[in-house]
Amino acid sequence: MKRRQLAGVIACCLTVTATVTTAAESDLPAYQIQVKDKALRRFIAHRERIQSLDFLTAEDRLWVPATFLHAGEPYDVRLRLRGDLPAHWRGSKQSYRVKFKDQPFQGRREINLIVPWDKHYAVEWLQTLVAKDLGLLFFAGDFVNVVINGEDAGLYYQSEHPTSEYLERNGRPASSIFTFGENWTFYYGKRHHYIGFENPGSATSPPVESVAQIKQRATYDGDEPEQVRRQLAYLIEFYELLTEGSAADVAERAPYYLDLDKFARFVALQDFFGSSHGMALNDNSRLYLDPTSGKFEFIPWDTPLWSIAERAQQRGTDAAGLLTPENPVFRRLIEAVPGLRAERDRVLRRLVDDGASYRARLRERHAASRPRGTIGSSRKI
Repeated sequence: MKRRQLAGVIACCLTVTATVTTAAESDLPAYQIQVKDKALRRFIAHRERIQSLDFLTAEDRLWVPATFLHAGEPYDVRLRLRGDLPAHWRGSKQSYRVKFKDQPFQGRREINLIVPWDKHYAVEWLQTLVAKDLGLLFFAGDFVNVVINGEDAGLYYQSEHPTSEYLERNGRPASSIFTFGENWTFYYGKRHHYIGFENPGSATSPPVESVAQIKQRATYDGDEPEQVRRQLAYLIEFYELLTEGSAADVAERAPYYLDLDKFARFVALQDFFGSSHGMALNDNSRLYLDPTSGKFEFIPWDTPLWSIAERAQQRGTDAAGLLTPENPVFRRLIEAVPGLRAERDRVLRRLVDDGASYRARLRERHAASRPRGTIGSSRKI
């Protein structure tokens, strides 16, 4: 269908108010976190200092010991603040990263407990639903109620962190998941994501600033360091192709590096939500390298919901222009690879046709997720 027609119908299929209704309390999973006094004092002092700086750097992350309880079963964990920016920890409740030390929790080694407004309440949950329907990898998430040191902290959005256990549970071989850094982090004192060739997956010198800031997550097989180095070098090849290769080079070689069918679905998902956040190689990119095919897959993460009007105003374009990616890397792929735009359009048309169903499920999720109390005392986390 024509691009203008396609853009014009996206807004009406998935326009909802990203707030939570006041429906009756539902039976959400309940988590309890207990932090002893000494660790709690350290944590509070750290949080207050971070709030005064207004930014959480990679070098300034304090982990404290804690106990995590669910269904009467205790787990030894480490806990820290999560999120670079104040939306996660400026208010009366904060976002957390939880690492399970000895015993995994429901097969997971790390989870994020995120203040729900950062994920537009149920929008991130809906993104995982759409990703699943499209056959994409995704980080499953849902709402939970959290109690911290006996005080009701209310509603949180729970999501899993990229780990080797995550890949195993999703039937994928152990391999690298890559994330890209961005220059805006420099101004807050946050270090480069260094590429460590001698110590793969680390953040050691020497940096390769001319290529990219790349974080290689430890989801790979640690017993195969040479393979890990090759995976990093392979990503650098792909990155150089996308940023320096001609359109003819991209058209010829991109299919060797990228699962084009899944990429078309990923772009259609982003366009369906009106999101440009995941349409760039940035800190919200998640690239899994499938070692069996040798191809990269984008994993959706942190997808907001923007109306056509909002997005057009932000970009200074009309609705039709929104269907061409703003980011030069994504635009080059869409324009250079034959058939890629047509496949994106086909998948997006399918999502638009199913928009009423997704909107109904989002409203159901809103109705089942009622926020509760908040934490206000300086003695509480």
